[in-house]
Amino acid sequence: MQAASLDSLASMMQAARQVVVFSGAGLSADSGIPTFRDGATGLWNNVDPDEVASIQGFLRNPRRVWSWLLQLKALVDERRPNPGHLAIARLEELCAAKRFTVITQNIDGYHALAGNDDVLEVHGTIHRVRCHRHCGYVAGWDQTASEPFACPDCGAPVRPDLVMFGEMLDEGVFAAAQARSLHADVFFCVGTSFTVQPAARLPVWAKYSGATVVEVNPHPTPLSEAADYSIRSGASQFFSALCSRLASD
Repeated sequence: MQAASLDSLASMMQAARQVVVFSGAGLSADSGIPTFRDGATGLWNNVDPDEVASIQGFLRNPRRVWSWLLQLKALVDERRPNPGHLAIARLEELCAAKRFTVITQNIDGYHALAGNDDVLEVHGTIHRVRCHRHCGYVAGWDQTASEPFACPDCGAPVRPDLVMFGEMLDEGVFAAAQARSLHADVFFCVGTSFTVQPAARLPVWAKYSGATVVEVNPHPTPLSEAADYSIRSGASQFFSALCSRLASD
């Protein structure tokens, strides 16, 4: 990471009024959460995503999907936010006078656990269940709910409150993410491969609206050429360095 780039970004951050951090599965991989798109390791190994993580699979066999997602939830509960999450939370503290938003594709809740206040979870969360018909029933998902059950209000299936393969995003959450992206002055992208639509459009919309787009990723992605800064670094290293630079001013 070049000091000149860090100085330039720190200056932009000081002038910015609205900052967005957009995160993907690569950020939580450092906490030990397996990613589907990086080789089908861990829980993804030897499973068919259509059977264990799609809405069609849930409607065919709710018990199998519930059981597999409960294993994922147990892993998420066992692990913790990593230094990258903590550095992003620290960045929000240093931006107290600005509107700071985290938009995440991750369902683990680690940004909030690390200390970020304004988090938009565009793919939902593994920590809640809800009525499949959206009747209004929502509850925390704890380990005692080990089997699928009917909604106590309307009788429809209760399912994890996350976006499964084959489903549309929550319109309200994504509309909020789009609005924050369009008004961002600085838009960071971390740990995402930019292959999941429509979330991958957010940095493009931000750039077209005038934001400085900063990609933080050890590897090139489809966004690399379009980004104003494409920084080959891990999240912890980059955001910790940026926080140190901002705190020194």
